[in-house]
Amino acid sequence: MNSKRKCGYCKERQPTETMFIRGTQAFCNKDHYIEYQVGNKDKLVKKGRQIKTKSARVARRDFNKKDIKWQHKQCQIVFNKLRVLQEKLWFQDKNIEPYCISCLKENMDWCCGHFKTRGSQPNLRYDENNTFLQCNRYCNMGLSGNIAGNKNTIGYIAGLKHRFGLERATEIIDYCESNTKASKWTCEQLEEMRKGWNEEIRRIQKLL
Repeated sequence: MNSKRKCGYCKERQPTETMFIRGTQAFCNKDHYIEYQVGNKDKLVKKGRQIKTKSARVARRDFNKKDIKWQHKQCQIVFNKLRVLQEKLWFQDKNIEPYCISCLKENMDWCCGHFKTRGSQPNLRYDENNTFLQCNRYCNMGLSGNIAGNKNTIGYIAGLKHRFGLERATEIIDYCESNTKASKWTCEQLEEMRKGWNEEIRRIQKLL
């Protein structure tokens, strides 16, 4: 009885005496052997690319952990998200519909609006006293924070007084005006801050 073997390329079983043998492997014909060799080469190339890509990701991750600019960028994203949620919770606890600090409009594209910009006072970039709920496209981006207001809006300063009253608003403004000492954070500190903010975000999300 003639023996049969499985082709290393197409996996079909053929009589051994009719097959193209190379080493310990058998193929239906020479063409299948060539296709098998090409396929193996492609797999090796693909695997090499995957290893290279993974190595690049690891290297980039390790670099970012020590890159202060990257750490600040990640922290700002998380802090801004946290402040929006904290503000929404503040309004919810008082049974008030959230409104923009500088134009008083409701149901807007909310963002974390900085009273003192990150460029002018970077030490206040993660300060709750310097950040309140604000509409993004109109006041924050379109009017650069809308600090003084215009013919259609009251502005950030008047908005603080409207929301908190003159005494508390004055305290907030004075705090932001006088708190100009530069702050320096290490990458490790920023990572810890971000970790704490993410935990608080998850807590607040359950309440909203």
